[in-house]
Amino acid sequence: MKSMPVTNVSVTRGDENGEINITWDSLRHAELYVIQYGTGSRGDQKEDVSWKVADIINESNYTIKGLKKSKTYLFRVAAVTAKKQGPWSKTVKKSIDNN
Repeated sequence: MKSMPVTNVSVTRGDENGEINITWDSLRHAELYVIQYGTGSRGDQKEDVSWKVADIINESNYTIKGLKKSKTYLFRVAAVTAKKQGPWSKTVKKSIDNN
């Protein structure tokens, strides 16, 4: 069975300054999800981004805290099955407001 990428990744502003909420469609055979973020401006596959693991969880939503104001972040998610990690989702770009 071919691994499917996570789809419908949505990134919205959190309740507190520096928070981002990420949600995505859960995959049937996923046991865990790896959430990564990095900084960049374009948000495409050709951009050289230094990715950081935010967390590895078993739910289809997560809040990242402590992001810096006036920066643009990129986010992606991958599902992990019993056999392996699947491909990364499409990259989603979000700027952190000064509010």
